[in-house]
Amino acid sequence: MWLSQFFIHPWMAAGGLALISIPIIIHLLNRMRYRTVRFAAMEFLLQSEQQNRRRLLFEQLLLLLLRILIVLAIVALFARLLLDPSQLALLEKPETHHLVVLDDSGSMRDRWGDTTAFDEALETLKRLASDLASQGGNHSLTLLQTSQPDRSATSLTRRRIDLSLVGELEDKLETMQQECGYGLATWTEVFPAIQRQLAVDKNAFQIVHVLSDFRASEWGNSPTLKADLEALKDEQTIVNLVPTVPARHNNLAVTKFTGTLHTAAVKVPLQLTVDISNYGEAVVENVPVRVLIDDEPIPQSISIPQINAGESVQETFEVSIASAGEHVISVQISPDAIAADNTRYLTIDIPERQRILIADGSEQTREADYVADALAADPQITGFEAIVIRPDSIRDQDLSTYAAVYLLNIDRLAPDVLKSLEDYVAAGGGIAWFMGDRVDSSFYNDLASRESEEETEENPTDKSAEETSTNQAESLFPISIAASPVNLLRADDTNPGADLELNDNPIFEILNAADGLLALFVNIYQHVPLAEGFEIPKSVKVIGRLRDQSPLFLESRFGEGRVFISLTSAGPVNNTDENRWHNWPFDMNAPGFTVFHLELAKSIANRMRTREPKLVNEPINIVIDPAVSYPEVRFNPPAEGGLSPTSITATVPKSTEKSPKETPDGEAQKLVAEYVDTKLPGVYRIVTEDLARESTTTLTAFNVPVSESEVEITTPEEFRRELAGVEGIIVQDFGSLEGLARDDPGRELRLLLLLILVLLFAGEQWLAYRLGFHSRDTVSSRGFTSRMPSGRQFVPGDQRSSSPAAKGVAS
Repeated sequence: MWLSQFFIHPWMAAGGLALISIPIIIHLLNRMRYRTVRFAAMEFLLQSEQQNRRRLLFEQLLLLLLRILIVLAIVALFARLLLDPSQLALLEKPETHHLVVLDDSGSMRDRWGDTTAFDEALETLKRLASDLASQGGNHSLTLLQTSQPDRSATSLTRRRIDLSLVGELEDKLETMQQECGYGLATWTEVFPAIQRQLAVDKNAFQIVHVLSDFRASEWGNSPTLKADLEALKDEQTIVNLVPTVPARHNNLAVTKFTGTLHTAAVKVPLQLTVDISNYGEAVVENVPVRVLIDDEPIPQSISIPQINAGESVQETFEVSIASAGEHVISVQISPDAIAADNTRYLTIDIPERQRILIADGSEQTREADYVADALAADPQITGFEAIVIRPDSIRDQDLSTYAAVYLLNIDRLAPDVLKSLEDYVAAGGGIAWFMGDRVDSSFYNDLASRESEEETEENPTDKSAEETSTNQAESLFPISIAASPVNLLRADDTNPGADLELNDNPIFEILNAADGLLALFVNIYQHVPLAEGFEIPKSVKVIGRLRDQSPLFLESRFGEGRVFISLTSAGPVNNTDENRWHNWPFDMNAPGFTVFHLELAKSIANRMRTREPKLVNEPINIVIDPAVSYPEVRFNPPAEGGLSPTSITATVPKSTEKSPKETPDGEAQKLVAEYVDTKLPGVYRIVTEDLARESTTTLTAFNVPVSESEVEITTPEEFRRELAGVEGIIVQDFGSLEGLARDDPGRELRLLLLLILVLLFAGEQWLAYRLGFHSRDTVSSRGFTSRMPSGRQFVPGDQRSSSPAAKGVAS
């Protein structure tokens, strides 16, 4: 009832209201008392009563009011009256709004004993609601989860806190225990969402309760933390920070799992690398690592001897996959504080062989023979299959099925062939250009002219890989070359040194080994120099030079793919010693030549079929060609997560809904099926059907964010130091919910009520004494003395009186 807003014991206040009638009843009873008085001076009494009647009535009512106030004060004292400025307007139904922000990110799965950080947060929420319901008052609750900051929890938006809500909350929180997420808590999105919730009713008193583990990576290292918290509070709002983790716990995590998946082939050793980080404060020894292929552990045993606190260890190993098709590779370590980060997944669609397309413009494809022998002398060992064609036949090939395309000694390419190569590389493919005696420089310089004029650098060799990758080339061949090849001056006493100066690049690893021993024996006789005065653009990186510092090997990025350029030939061009372009494939140089091309193919290999693992909560977008497949796509989440499979019909993307349904080439508009319920780590299976009703299953791996493995916390003491001097922010200790009652108004009112009672009693006694009858002296035994309100005396005679005034005086 409404009295619960103002009394801890509202039932006592309700019953006490009836006590107000006691002084009223006594007053009325006294009014009914009268007696017959016989005295001679009655006429004088009546005259005096007429003169003082109004004042006498006022004094009597004032005395009655004081006695009523005494009763009310006693009732308020025993019922424990609670008042604050925000609750004085009864008609406005004032309330205290409690906005609970529940952190449900991956780090809240931190476990110790039989509980987790998320369990502690739910228990705190339950305890808060229970305490508020038992205290009474007008309180409401809104629950906001960090995984969905723009959407409050179902049925928990400004709900009145009472015993029925507490019971409902217990059932709901029992279900929510299984719903802690694995993703990030994006506080830059959460704080604006909190402000939007607070803005709904700015006049209400509001408390923002933040239930979180307060990881140092998110809170302690945040440059805007203080400003963000201060932006939430005002005169009507306070912020209550409630930690849900008592201390930092030890935690190991698999933070990275990669491999050369884009060049994998059946039964060819696949190199994988795993990084394991120690986020705890203690050294961990003998860490076993399990590797599983399609949920089956490999026989190889892997163990890491020691990982120091705060450090990471990288382990490289090889696996072999026995069959083509879709496969899952996972790596695991033993469970600890956060179990979700102990496993990481990769998926791969592995072919029987990685196909390399070699287009050779030389006579009888002699150049291609050298490259094909290097790449695919034994496909069961290298995993590559070389397909040699003439340049004009490129238009007949489905380039997406090739790992890389070699373009050897080609004079020029037809526009349609060039367009298909551009599409291939832009989508993730890789090409390698090699010069020769048939090269038409005008064709290549026309390609180079497409490169926009931009500022060049004096030493492009020193650019980092990150800098090069951010600068996209606008042409498949972004450099201008001279009209004819030139000979490199041979080394002598005045011009000593090896012909090659190579960067520290994986494709030159064998040539650079042993201080470049193998590179010493490679002789470059002819090459095509850059056009006179041409400056290398930012989008191109020189990775190898000749002795005279002329660029020889270059690389660039085009779209999602890679481009390699060699300004010398792939093979010798001419087998006569006098006309060879180099001696690389011969004699003791042959091993270096073979390894170079194997590493080059891996470096530029097609990434289109490689699926980078995603992070939880990232959407899956499946592109459907309606001319090939039906629009229905079935998404199967990890079986152990409890999510059901979902079918989604692909539709036209929103950005192109107003576009024609067919492209200018007459092709059907591509459709997209988007699946967003990816909150679980693991492998999602996506099933599509072509028009012949043959289904295809694609696997996509989802892993937890690495940042959620960092278990260092911001302690309450650190918070208090950071927020020193900031009013309106309460920092709790773990397990505590103190300081939310503003100055304990009930206790202060008890003292105030006692003081008011003393004053009321004193006033009532003084007024009662003033209105009462008191004798001043003794009269003869024949008469008696009566005290009028004015204090006058009289001696009664034989007259009788029953006037109302006399009755009032008698009281």
